[in-house]
Amino acid sequence: MPPLAVVLFVLLALMVFRAPVAFAIGIATLVGIVLSPAPLPLTTLPSLMWQGVNSFILLAIPFFILLGNLALASGVTRRLVDLASALVGHISGGLAHVGVLTNMIMAGMSGSDLADAAATGSLLIPAMKRAGYPVAYAASIISGAATIGPLIPPSVSFIILAAATDTSVGRLFLGGAIPGTLLGLFLMVQAYVVAKRRNYPRAPRLSFDGRVRAIALGLPVLAVPVIVLGSILGGLATPTEAAVVGVLAITILGAVVYRELTLRSFTEQLLLSLRIAASIFFILAPAAAFARVLTMYGAAAGLANWVTGITDDPMIFLLGINLVYLLLGCFIESVPIMLVFVPLLMPTVTKLGIDPIHFGVVTVFNLLIGLMTPPYGLQMYLLCRLAKISILEFWRYVWPIFLTMILTLLLVTSFPPLTTWLPDLLLPVR
Repeated sequence: MPPLAVVLFVLLALMVFRAPVAFAIGIATLVGIVLSPAPLPLTTLPSLMWQGVNSFILLAIPFFILLGNLALASGVTRRLVDLASALVGHISGGLAHVGVLTNMIMAGMSGSDLADAAATGSLLIPAMKRAGYPVAYAASIISGAATIGPLIPPSVSFIILAAATDTSVGRLFLGGAIPGTLLGLFLMVQAYVVAKRRNYPRAPRLSFDGRVRAIALGLPVLAVPVIVLGSILGGLATPTEAAVVGVLAITILGAVVYRELTLRSFTEQLLLSLRIAASIFFILAPAAAFARVLTMYGAAAGLANWVTGITDDPMIFLLGINLVYLLLGCFIESVPIMLVFVPLLMPTVTKLGIDPIHFGVVTVFNLLIGLMTPPYGLQMYLLCRLAKISILEFWRYVWPIFLTMILTLLLVTSFPPLTTWLPDLLLPVR
């Protein structure tokens, strides 16, 4: 058996037997180093792992995670819910629209779908249950809405993808803005249709004074994404520096303006964010090393030749990759997919003339859908736990949302200007 086949077999076998992803990738990488045609010392593994995480841009990840966690602890998320309720709560299926709109605004701060799902789900699922919505429907609409987070900038997923493929973070951020907004609008249309058919409740329209008060309390929150994104797009700060500024802004907002963020809650969220970030980097390091080993074996060139031997049509390639990603997303975490498979596909992407920004957005969009599909949907399990429902109950209500996401993905895939127009306008390649 060729050495590359042995390496891939070891990886798949370990994943089938439910070994932790980081260990499965690390052991497969070690096997690849041992079987390498050119003699390599075992000390190559820690060196490759260190090189994989020794990137300034990756420092933005823990700060964006902390920003999202602080938003819940500081009362920011509740103000966003109140603001969204004042704007769309009176529409049929009002709280479903509130969930979508809140996540769209949260997306401009945290960039993490799991953080957004936890923050908005813990507030809105009990509220929707009290209002008379089926609790499984509440979990399903929050699940769909939370996937908007990594599409609308800033985005942890785009940061990881940029580090893996040497693509511009700013252009990737802008590339996801229109698809993320479209997904939010389509989810609201879907929620409206479902609410009409099932006679879901709507909140009474607030008085003018009530709307003004909710908007006034929510406006300071809207300054946070403006500060974060404005500093990046204006060239005033790197994504890492902008994330730090965002954490400072949300801390001041929660501690001084809303006076809900205490030293104890800040410390708790800091430790929680460190644990989440550590788990991500624990996968990032071996995955980056594994990608380097695959490149050493010539896997990228071989894959490019094989794909272009089947088709040289960019659209057929993208549609095929969509299917592959959707299947992979059901069984593997998004981080190793972005670090292992995407770099292997980039030579083919370049050869077929596909814009790397378009490919990157399509990739992230695909992998977000995988987070709500069994058997490995982390977001699905999180919301099922929050709502105290089974996966079957969840999927009874989530399938129309799933189809809405698939249709939006196909639209984004087949019309590249949705991802490239904004980056070309604001951050053109020089």
